[in-house]
Amino acid sequence: MAYFDSHPNLILPSFSQNRTSNSDSYITKNLFKRGKIRDDFFKNAVAFEKFLIVGDDRPDNVAKEVYGDPELDWVVLISNNILNVRDEWPMSQYDFQRYITNKYDPEQLTQIHHYETKEVRDEEDILILEGGLTVDANFIFKYSQDGENFSLSGSDILNSFTNYDYETIKNDGKRDIFIVRSNYLDMIMSDMRTLMTYQDSSQYINRKTKLGDNIRI
Repeated sequence: MAYFDSHPNLILPSFSQNRTSNSDSYITKNLFKRGKIRDDFFKNAVAFEKFLIVGDDRPDNVAKEVYGDPELDWVVLISNNILNVRDEWPMSQYDFQRYITNKYDPEQLTQIHHYETKEVRDEEDILILEGGLTVDANFIFKYSQDGENFSLSGSDILNSFTNYDYETIKNDGKRDIFIVRSNYLDMIMSDMRTLMTYQDSSQYINRKTKLGDNIRI
């Protein structure tokens, strides 16, 4: 089932210059309706499994691999609360290269974006400095051991990341997603059909069609 297959209809006024009366109208899909996964699904750890997006895979490629149906790409997206594929899905290699080329010149790409600490443990293998902390280039780590004072700085405790490194890590960080297990698909489809129906109101025509707020027939 493609995402918009289940969307209900909305009758809106025609804005055509050739309309014959104020009652002229047309039927369109109600794009204001949005599918979602029920909240209790997210509290059920067994309903999901981890998935790694590889290479230039798109949501439809992932849906084809996981569910055997590329039209279930919307299940992949709403499982991860992704609303904007352009910003929230990893860029293809081609798009990534275009992005960094437009954002940075060659010299800027190799400039340092930030520094992160390396993990440091003492002689008893006790963690004394956590790795991955963002610090500045002048950061000095001071500690005491057996009554002696020590200090570490520079490449002894710091990893440097260029602008290219930073953008690559940020893009790759979007590759770890969660997938709803296939045995829950029927429930999701049923919920989707329920969400995409109208309740009785002054604009109600039937469960799949209603009038727009600015039209009367």
